[in-house]
Amino acid sequence: MKKLFFTALITAACFNVQAQEKIDAKKMEEMIAKPQTQILDVRTAEEYQGGHIPNSTNIDWKEKEAFAKAIESLDKEQPVYVYCLGGGRSKQAAQYLTQQGFQVFDYSGGMMDWRNAEKPEIKPNGGKEAAGMSTEDFDKAINAADVVLVNFSAAWCVPCQELKPTIEKIEKEQAAKVKVLKLDADQNKELMKVLNVRGIPQLTLYRKGEIAWSKAGVPTEAEIMAEVDKATK
Repeated sequence: MKKLFFTALITAACFNVQAQEKIDAKKMEEMIAKPQTQILDVRTAEEYQGGHIPNSTNIDWKEKEAFAKAIESLDKEQPVYVYCLGGGRSKQAAQYLTQQGFQVFDYSGGMMDWRNAEKPEIKPNGGKEAAGMSTEDFDKAINAADVVLVNFSAAWCVPCQELKPTIEKIEKEQAAKVKVLKLDADQNKELMKVLNVRGIPQLTLYRKGEIAWSKAGVPTEAEIMAEVDKATK
């Protein structure tokens, strides 16, 4: 089953049966007002419980076999709207759904964009969520050393895990040059909103409390250290 699933996914990445269209928060908000709209939140169940878009259904993209089974109940005559936290998982899910014959709309901004736009959010846990780092404490942290490298990431984020060894190496071997501040995206939603962080992994280098460099994605160690060296001059 897994082999067939991934074969289908690879095929979908190269040959889309139907075009996938990206949409913004405004369009998604219009869709949630229609009860019959098929909206899929492809994050983990834990993330979903922490807050989700109204009228959405949670089907975890990471649970591949369960995902394939769950979408069998969807109506192929109706479009499917997909989102995650920042676009990575929804893009993959959209490719697979398209290959399966669905018309797919990918809200690539995901929950980070939704929250930044201050759109309505359902919080099953009663609105309780991790307080995370306050803006006051963050300001103190980025001024705790001349050069500070801030890394927003998450355990479920594949690119974040690819970057993790590089960040840990820099933290260990370059401590004299740069202080590393690692922040979990799921635990610091409000801070990310204030800082306008719209995707992870996100690296931001601060020099004396001011932004010297910012990069989304997975830069190399050499690229990061080149910016650190500039900031320390």
